[in-house]
Amino acid sequence: MFHNVLQNSFELLKSGWYMWMVIWDKYANSEWIPLGFQCMNEAKKVGFKLKSIIVKNIEWNRWKIWIGWIWRYRALNSDYYIFKHEYIFIFKK
Repeated sequence: MFHNVLQNSFELLKSGWYMWMVIWDKYANSEWIPLGFQCMNEAKKVGFKLKSIIVKNIEWNRWKIWIGWIWRYRALNSDYYIFKHEYIFIFKK
């Protein structure tokens, strides 16, 4: 379904303009699922050119400062991974 979203975006975007995507990865069943890179590959298949990948550190952002201990507790009790980054992909048509 994400391929369809990208296809529609590609058709609507003017030539030479930029599209950016902010995405996290996923952790399920004790396995890292690289959603960011899967979405990046789909965008390249549609025809977007990858211009940059920015890795944003979210370890000490505002919402995690106040509830960081909850995330740590959940991680230790349930084989859960605490993500400390997100990806910002910049594409050009």
